[in-house]
Amino acid sequence: MLLVLFMNIVLCMAACNNAEYEINGECCPMCDSGKRVYKHCDEFTSTTCDSCRTGTYTHIPNGLTECLPCSVCDTSNGLREKQACTVTSDTVCGPLPGYYCIDSLYNCKRAKKHSSCSPGQYINQTGTEFRDTVCDHCPAGSYSNVTFCILHTDCESLDKTTIREGTDTTDAECSDRVSSSLLTVILSVCGVCCIVIIVIIVQKNIKEKRGLNQVPTQDLANLQCQQENSSSNAREQQQSHFPAEVSSIQ
Repeated sequence: MLLVLFMNIVLCMAACNNAEYEINGECCPMCDSGKRVYKHCDEFTSTTCDSCRTGTYTHIPNGLTECLPCSVCDTSNGLREKQACTVTSDTVCGPLPGYYCIDSLYNCKRAKKHSSCSPGQYINQTGTEFRDTVCDHCPAGSYSNVTFCILHTDCESLDKTTIREGTDTTDAECSDRVSSSLLTVILSVCGVCCIVIIVIIVQKNIKEKRGLNQVPTQDLANLQCQQENSSSNAREQQQSHFPAEVSSIQ
């Protein structure tokens, strides 16, 4: 409202000189910056001016009856106070740390937080008070901790073995190489162990088979006795029948 009034006064000044404003058909002298009109002039007296109160200002000569209110830097809009308001100048607002201004026609009215780069990206251009952060993807063969890109560790140049390839977010992982002589010893030991295990298993199987096929000595003796008794009984029976047959023939 005050700005509209101010513009109307400026437009009306066209009929008066640059140091005057028109009111009720009279051209009255303007008040200096930092002051306001306390009483308009008339045909007998000049303009009476008064200083702006704390929290208000006028930054140019004017014919305003009220000074303009100082701007407030609202932290909820991402703002901070860069320069305090005076009776001759408005408050100067700026973005909070980590923010950039997105509405700055005459003074920063609103700010937004700088963008954060994602893993695998780096900061190509650092954000400022008037520009957002610019991120870009890391080139092949490097990874990012979000701030800048780092080349993957070259395991071969360190005489090591790569156990996991690097990505755009993680470094390559290396492991110490196993020497050829050590590898030979390890393989030899493993081979001997395998042979020993195989021999033990074969011997165990042979013993188990022998145990199944072996007849106990006592059982064998009993079997022989039974066979001898059967043979003896058979001979006796034959002899008992033989005389009877001879008698019948005679």
